Amino acid sequence: MFLQKIWTIITLPLLVVTMLTTPAAHDTATADLVSTHTFVFEKALLMGQGITTDGEYYYTSGSITALDLTALAKFTFEDMTMVDSHVNPLPDKCTDRGNNHIGGISYYDGKIYAPVEGGDECYACIVVFDCETLEPTGEIYDLPNEIYSDGVPWCAVDPNTGYLYASKWTDIETIYVYDTADSMKLVGEIDLNGIEKIHRIQGGEFFEDKLYLSEDVENNGTIKNILCVNPATGKVTLAAERDVGGDNVEAEGMTFGMTEDGAVMHVLDYNKLIGLFVRHYKVDF
Repeated sequence: MFLQKIWTIITLPLLVVTMLTTPAAHDTATADLVSTHTFVFEKALLMGQGITTDGEYYYTSGSITALDLTALAKFTFEDMTMVDSHVNPLPDKCTDRGNNHIGGISYYDGKIYAPVEGGDECYACIVVFDCETLEPTGEIYDLPNEIYSDGVPWCAVDPNTGYLYASKWTDIETIYVYDTADSMKLVGEIDLNGIEKIHRIQGGEFFEDKLYLSEDVENNGTIKNILCVNPATGKVTLAAERDVGGDNVEAEGMTFGMTEDGAVMHVLDYNKLIGLFVRHYKVDF
């Protein structure tokens, strides 16, 4: 308890500085910002990549390749109090071959599905973790390197079908579909249309039978996009624009879940010089 109080005293000034010096995010015509949770130091390291929820807890992923660090963490849904964390949770098979990055995660049926990459040959794969313990279940599914040669930055599981969706990192023209109930067998490909160029997708989640993607748009000022994909047709539309307040903020993962204050969309934003922000939005898609 004493050490916890000391750590609070140390981190509080940085938290205050972060809140005072970071440009404020703003509402837009398509995304009404309800609230923001701000994290610094070790908590920011635990949650800088992905976020998902089962309606009772948020689960986050973090990766700092320069520190050779990966992480999972668990937070209460109502106020984002951290209840558990696991630093460097990847199984030996992954770390032995150089996997060092966990991207945008997705919850399904008591498990966390995590896209993992890293190493000289990328070794893209999906690693499954237990939500109760944050420990790996032993399920590791390698993905074709010829598809994911530049990594697998996100995945999203459709709760209605159990299918997992994932794409590569740049010049995205196709989303690949895998069956979580059949050893991650490739069962489909979605050819995207409607928006010409799609790059830097950081996270995705299903909401009302549509797949939504968090896009870290570059050279677009303070605006970051939320894209909507129709899984049946592949048509991509701009669902929402978010004003994150600063052009040095990187958009990360996203998830959906209704909170008491009416927010339904929750997105990570990472200012790597200062801290991590979980922003909660009302949206009308």
